[in-house]
Amino acid sequence: MSFLEGIWFTLAILIIAIILIVDPKNNVSGLSNNPLLGSFSSPSSKQNFVYNLAAIFIASFFLLTLTISYNS
Repeated sequence: MSFLEGIWFTLAILIIAIILIVDPKNNVSGLSNNPLLGSFSSPSSKQNFVYNLAAIFIASFFLLTLTISYNS
């Protein structure tokens, strides 16, 4: 297994872990317990960080997949 494939595999595991750990319905920053209003509330800064980190991992995974496929 090459170095790029090792990074690719690690990114895949990290993306799966983030998806399994983060619960998008667990949003405590809503103004009330009304389920309709709770769905429109914005995520907290920690949730934004995790979402941005997941987006970076997914983009890196995609680019690394393209790089590995072109180098093979």
